[in-house]
Amino acid sequence: MTIATTYAKALYAANAQAPEAGAKHLAHLRESLARRGHTKLYPQIFAEYSKLIEKDARRKEYEKVTPEAERTRTLLELYRKLITS
Repeated sequence: MTIATTYAKALYAANAQAPEAGAKHLAHLRESLARRGHTKLYPQIFAEYSKLIEKDARRKEYEKVTPEAERTRTLLELYRKLITS
């Protein structure tokens, strides 16, 4: 795991606990990176953080598709194929 990934996961976890303090967390992250001399990592951290947000959004979207809905969709596809042939 890279340093950027570690920072991104920590930022994501902090924002998950207190979403209203997102800007505050970013400010603290910038200060922390500047103190440690890791300011060049900020774009990489943001990219990793974006991946985590996208992964969470996809997970929520996939949870909406229930097995029953999937089964119904499959049956409808088979029915359409039967009608067209």
